Amino acid sequence: MDGNPHAQAHQSRSRRDVLAGLIFLVIAIAFAWEATHYDMGRTIRMGPGFIPLTLAVLLGVFGAAVAVTGFRNKHDTAEAGPVSWRGIVLVCVSLVIFGAYGRQLGIVPVVFLCVFIVALASVKNTILSALAIAAALSALCWLVFKLGLGMSLPTIGPAFGPFQVF
Repeated sequence: MDGNPHAQAHQSRSRRDVLAGLIFLVIAIAFAWEATHYDMGRTIRMGPGFIPLTLAVLLGVFGAAVAVTGFRNKHDTAEAGPVSWRGIVLVCVSLVIFGAYGRQLGIVPVVFLCVFIVALASVKNTILSALAIAAALSALCWLVFKLGLGMSLPTIGPAFGPFQVF
């Protein structure tokens, strides 16, 4: 390798893109394999394996695109920036909250809380914009998952006691 810092940055970025794409592909294959063990159902009445398989295929396509882009890039350069620990921690906290308290809080409050936390991971978002994003995604999730798909997760969970309206 020559001493050119631009060539080193490019090679580092290309390797990262190829590696990330391959990781996405491996995860997609694992999820697709597992999804085939469940009933697929029909388009009108999807089984429990339909959505995971669809998402696995999409992740596989995305992974392949990222890997191919990493192979093709010859002149792009990127410099490594600082790791966004704030973002990593807030996203992980949000996932734990969703998994641990989803049933107790219900879909609308848990989505609102988790999206609000994740929106604060970006230093570009204000508290007001994070609240607006959380409200919009909570409403969208309620429309899609409760009204559209009839999901069994309560809209407002038992943690809210007498405030359960749905």
